[in-house]
Amino acid sequence: MDTTNTATIRDSIITGVILAGGKSSRMGFNKASAEINGETMLNIMIEKLCEVTPNIIVSSGSISYPDIPWLQIPDEFPQYGPMGGIYSILKTSTTNLNLIVSCDIPLVSVSLLKYIVSEAKENGALITVPVDCTGQPQMLCAVYHKDILSILKQQIESNQLKMKSLLYLVTVGYINISKEHPIYNEYDFINVNTISTLKIAQELWNNK
Repeated sequence: MDTTNTATIRDSIITGVILAGGKSSRMGFNKASAEINGETMLNIMIEKLCEVTPNIIVSSGSISYPDIPWLQIPDEFPQYGPMGGIYSILKTSTTNLNLIVSCDIPLVSVSLLKYIVSEAKENGALITVPVDCTGQPQMLCAVYHKDILSILKQQIESNQLKMKSLLYLVTVGYINISKEHPIYNEYDFINVNTISTLKIAQELWNNK
C-alpha cells in the first residue's frame, strides 16, 4: 500500500477513543494521571489522537475527569475490563470506524495511528489490529467497526472477556509491524502500568 498520504490524515469519519478507566492496580494510582514531561498520559494520548481525527471520546470507566473537555463515557458494564469499555464507547460513537487506544502506551507514534486508520478504511474488516515484532496483536491500539457491537455484547454476557477471543469471531485485518517496516518504532507498544515502566517511559521521552 502507498503510505505517502498517511501523514496528512485527519479524518472526521473515524472516532478516536482513549481507554482511561482501568483499575491501575499495579501502578498504585490512576495511571491515566501519571505524568510524562509534565503531561498526563491521558492528555498525551488525546493530543496524539487529535492529529488523527477531530472526534475524540474518553472511555472513563467509573472515573470522572473534570479537566478534560471531551465527551466521557462511563462503562455500561463496570468491572468488565477493556471489552466493557469498548462496548459502551461503540454504542455511543456516531462513526463506523473507531480507533481505540489505551492511555498507557504514551510512546506510540502518530504515524502508526494514522497508518492503522488508513488500513482500516480500505480492508473492510471489523477489527484492524497491528501485530508487533514479537507476533503479538495489540488489541488496545486498533480500529474497531461499530458492527462488532453484537459480538461484544455476546462475549460480555457469556463472561468471555479476553480481547484476543474476538480475533476468532470476526473479520480481522492484521498489520504486521516488523522491525523492517518503515514506520517501526521499538517503543510504540511499551505498556506503562507500573512505577518502573513509567520511569523508563519518562527517560525515553526526554531522550527522544
